[in-house]
Amino acid sequence: MNKKNYIVYARTDGRDRILEVNSSAFLTDAAGWTSIDEGLGDKYHHAQGHYFHKTLYTEDGIPRYKLEDGKAVERTAEEITADRAAIPPARPSALEQLRADVDFLAIMQGVEL
Repeated sequence: MNKKNYIVYARTDGRDRILEVNSSAFLTDAAGWTSIDEGLGDKYHHAQGHYFHKTLYTEDGIPRYKLEDGKAVERTAEEITADRAAIPPARPSALEQLRADVDFLAIMQGVEL
């Protein structure tokens, strides 16, 4: 039986945070991806769901891993907290904005709602 190593690739953003991970079994063009590991088994073959011990992103969508010296490593709690703090506040929904506008106009007119 011929066993073939699978190459694990990572795609990063401009700050070396890992955005995606994939395997040579499924990636037909590795342009823009960095080879980070290789081996046999599901960890390498199905890297999207098996390569890392934790999910690729935190529960609020912050990348959990980064490339450091060509290796995938977990980001520190401080790095993740800094990313979280940099997320701009959510814009109000159309309904929330309408309610704020109505409240403002009522105050300007001296009307209690």
